[in-house]
Amino acid sequence: MFKLMAARLGINIGGTFTDLSLLDESSGNIYATKVPSMSADPTSGIFTGLRELLDISNVSAADIATVVNSTSIPSLTVAERNGSKVALLTSEGFEHILLLGGVSEDFASSNPHTATQAEPLADLTLTRGIPERMSAEGQILQPLDSSVASNMIQEVIHLGAEHIAISLLHSYANPIHERILRDLISNLAPGLPVTLSSELRRTFREFERTSLTVMNAYIQRSMITHLKILHDKFTDLSAPPDILVARSDGGVMGSKRAQHSPIFAALSSSACAARAAHEIACSAAPGDALALDWGGSTTEITLLYQTPRPPLRDGSVGPYRLGLPTLGTRHIGAGAGSLIDIPITGMIRIKAAAANAPGPACYGLGGTVATLTDANVILGRLPLGLLGGRVPIDTGAAETAMSVVAKALGMDLVEAAKAVIDVANEKVYGNICRLASEKNLDAKYLTLIAFGGAGPLHANALGMLGNMFPVVIPPQPGMLSAHGALSASQRHELSQTILKPITTVTGTLLDQVLQKLQTHVSTQLQDDGLTKDKYTFLAEADLRYSGDSVEITLPLHLADPSANLDKLEEQFVSAHQILSGFEKELPVEIVNLRIIGYTQSQVSTLKAKSQLRESESAIPDQWRICFDGDFLDTQVYERLNLTPDMSVSGPAVILQYDATTLIHPGHEATVGPDGTLLIQPQAIERV
Repeated sequence: MFKLMAARLGINIGGTFTDLSLLDESSGNIYATKVPSMSADPTSGIFTGLRELLDISNVSAADIATVVNSTSIPSLTVAERNGSKVALLTSEGFEHILLLGGVSEDFASSNPHTATQAEPLADLTLTRGIPERMSAEGQILQPLDSSVASNMIQEVIHLGAEHIAISLLHSYANPIHERILRDLISNLAPGLPVTLSSELRRTFREFERTSLTVMNAYIQRSMITHLKILHDKFTDLSAPPDILVARSDGGVMGSKRAQHSPIFAALSSSACAARAAHEIACSAAPGDALALDWGGSTTEITLLYQTPRPPLRDGSVGPYRLGLPTLGTRHIGAGAGSLIDIPITGMIRIKAAAANAPGPACYGLGGTVATLTDANVILGRLPLGLLGGRVPIDTGAAETAMSVVAKALGMDLVEAAKAVIDVANEKVYGNICRLASEKNLDAKYLTLIAFGGAGPLHANALGMLGNMFPVVIPPQPGMLSAHGALSASQRHELSQTILKPITTVTGTLLDQVLQKLQTHVSTQLQDDGLTKDKYTFLAEADLRYSGDSVEITLPLHLADPSANLDKLEEQFVSAHQILSGFEKELPVEIVNLRIIGYTQSQVSTLKAKSQLRESESAIPDQWRICFDGDFLDTQVYERLNLTPDMSVSGPAVILQYDATTLIHPGHEATVGPDGTLLIQPQAIERV
């Protein structure tokens, strides 16, 4: 339908709040708001917020042409264990494959003493080993026995399977047996959902491919339900917009693709925020940067290189290792709503809140256990009402909850709150250092970009821990995931494992594989509603030394595949030398080939004019805030009143609708030309 006035809506459904950014393309204005997330119906928060945005803008519901949905629905479905009852059909002898992978590296590193193996999302009672065998080259070594397979399928259906995941050995090389099983299921139980590993991931590493397939099956029902409700509610408001879903690699996909492959949206929230942070990083400071997304439920850190690098393909969701294409985000269990626990050791432990927990005690929603937010309230670092006064803060409830922690530590209330915040900051900074060192970087040379509802509150302290200055605070730090959703471009990729020594690969083979991948990717993008003139392609190859477990990704030239082979090995050896510091006297292998189809983003949220809701409560001139154990008179500023080149000296607090920024004594915040805040130590005046 033709729309006279085009608008674009970015949504981020988080565990604590739902954020919305509405771009009026005719004026360039962005209107933003935050509302509490509703676990029973995540879409209800969307439309509560949308009504607010329509009230404060000149946009009508009918003007919204595109909705980009960044969501935590997949990860929350896993965390809350309320997905489908999944049966797994795998190759005979591989029935226990989901028990072989252990825990993800990120999960284990965040919980080094308590990490345990996660319970598989497909129960062993619903797992069957199918008699068949395929070689790594795609040759049938043992034909699939359809009669035996049918009996096994009937068994899992009888046991109540709601979704069947199929992941057979080497199906990435030849998917024929997986397709036969799908046809058998269709005949035995028409309408029963089926997920094939060969349609999600055409690459080796059996555990990751199987885990990816099972999780896709586990979360699919939740995503389909969510998108259907979203579509129906928009249809009730106006002509339905084009609904896109953000991907974990920073792109977006169509609703149809998201319903088929929701696993690719599992980490969409952090990816959208990282995309927006990268635009800010390139504008605010030279060199590599680190995005710190400190939200209500978790904290995420992502390395942002000045020159964009290929997405990583080792992503995890919680403890589940998937090999998911991501931007390399690390998840830390230290959100603003994280619970404070004092075990028998007497050490402060920060742990994630249980699913659907009522939140910090100070929110007055039934929470009784102290959180990081309650500790900040005790230190006087938060206003008496969040979101412009719409979420009142109960200081008495915060004191009651924190008194339990103080008693366990043998400290007074303020000392305990300060200790809790220090431990949280040290935990996050330790993870920053670890991530940087893994990439041969020094954290102090990274520009820290802090956002999320709690990021600006802790940013100055983190900068002090590692001498990471300047610290950059975006104009709307609590809205960055929703802003990133606005600017994300459509994207689809597909890889194919070939696993051959580079000396045996011909230009003809490269051309054949890349052409097949390109055709498939093009089909997917057209299914998302794009015409051929709207997208372009990139080609990549993953290479490794023979026997290594880690690949290096290099670009390929699609126009002349044979030309790639002339210098590809040389480029790999050079890249390996730079990344690891040495080279090996071993053959080089081409492991995977990849095609990425994508559109160019036409939206820059950094340059758009943002309009946030105004505060509904009076702002005092000064607060008493605790720094290093002492309460100091602290000047209070409204960020909307700060203009470019203006400087604010600490101690100070800068309030805005979506976040609170704390400036420590001896530091200052300067407003950049694009509205960003740059926090750094004050220059020492010399006489």
